[in-house]
Amino acid sequence: MTLIRSLRTLAALAADNLRASRGQAAYLIITLAITTAAWLTLATLAAPYMGGRDSEGIGVIIRNGSQNSGSLPLHYARRIEAIPGARDVFWYGLQPVNCTAATMVTLNALGGPGTDGRLAKKQKIPAATLRRWNADPLGAIISDAAASKCGWQIGQGVDPPNISGDKHVALHIIGIFPSSFPLGIVHYDYINRAAPGLQGKDSVVTFFASADDPRKDEVLAARIEAAFAHDFPSVNVTTNTTEQDAWARYGKVQQLVGFVMAAILLCAASVFVSVLAHASAQRKPRFALLQVLGFRRATLFGAFMQELLVIVVLGVLLGLGLTRLVTHELASTFFGFLANGAPAWAWWGLPTWLAVLVAAALAWPAGFIARVRPADYRAV
Repeated sequence: MTLIRSLRTLAALAADNLRASRGQAAYLIITLAITTAAWLTLATLAAPYMGGRDSEGIGVIIRNGSQNSGSLPLHYARRIEAIPGARDVFWYGLQPVNCTAATMVTLNALGGPGTDGRLAKKQKIPAATLRRWNADPLGAIISDAAASKCGWQIGQGVDPPNISGDKHVALHIIGIFPSSFPLGIVHYDYINRAAPGLQGKDSVVTFFASADDPRKDEVLAARIEAAFAHDFPSVNVTTNTTEQDAWARYGKVQQLVGFVMAAILLCAASVFVSVLAHASAQRKPRFALLQVLGFRRATLFGAFMQELLVIVVLGVLLGLGLTRLVTHELASTFFGFLANGAPAWAWWGLPTWLAVLVAAALAWPAGFIARVRPADYRAV
C-alpha cells in the first residue's frame, strides 16, 4: 500500500506540473519528435548503399577475355563461387525465338544462386511470381512488349521455334514485367538441355558476382583474375563502375549525414538541458513549499523525472509517426530506398541516446532540488 500510495503521489505531482507548464511540455515534445524523425530518416540515408535506381546490384562482371569475345564454360561457375568473398553468382545464356514471322523474342536464360536477387531488384518481379517461376522448369517471365507483340498471356503454354527453326522451346508464361523490348526470362538449365542457344551446350555469355562488402568489388575482381590466370578460355573481369562511383560518392555523403545527425542530437540535448534548468529554477518556491508540507526531496525529484519520462514517451511516439509519414510519402516518389526502413543500429541507438538525453537533462534539476531549503517557500 505504501508503494502504491507513493506512486500515486508521484503521478499526481507530475500531472500537476505538466498542467502548470503545458507550453514547455509541448515545446519539448515537438523538439523530441522532430529529433526522432530526423534520426531515423537520416539513418536510413546513411545505411549501406547498394547501387542506384538503375544499378543491377552487380559488383563483378566476368566475360571471355579473348579478342574475338565468345562464351565461357559453365564449369567456371563452381570455381567462382569458391573464391573467398564471392556471393550471389549467376550467369546467363541467350536463346532467340520467333513468336511470329516478324517478331523475335530474346530469351535470357538465367542460372545460379544470385538469379532471384537480380530479378527482384532489376526487373522488380514480385516474390510470389519468382516462387512460381522457380517451381516450374519451363516457366517464363516475359516483358509486356513480348506479351503485346506475341499475344502471350499469363497461364498460357507456348512452343515458339528458335531462330534456326530446327527446335521448339516449350514455355509456360508465369508473369509479365515492364520493358519496351520483347524479352523473356527462362531457366538456364532447361535451355541448356533443350535448346543450347547461340552459346552452345554448357556455355554462358557472362558470369556475374558480388562481393560480401560492395566496397571490396575491386579485391574480388583481382582474386578472380588470379584464379583464372592460366585458364583457356581466359576471362576478363571488370567491376560495375556505376556501383563503384556510387560508393565513392556515398562515403563522403555518409560522413556529412553523420555530422548532421550528431549536430541534431547536440541541439536537442541543449534544448532539453536549458529548458529543464529554467523550469527547475522557476519552481524553487514550489519545491520549498512542498518540503514544508512534508514531501521529501526524493519525491520531488521522482515527480520531476516522471514528468520528463512522459514528455519523452509522447515525443518518441509522435516522432515515430512522423517518420512513418515522411518515409512513406518520399518512398512513393523518387526515394524508394526509404521504404527499406532504418537500419538496426539506428533502432538500437535510439534508446541509447534517449537515455543519455534524459540523464543530461535531469542533472541540473537533481542538483537544484538537493539545494532547496524549506525557508525558500517565502518567495511564493
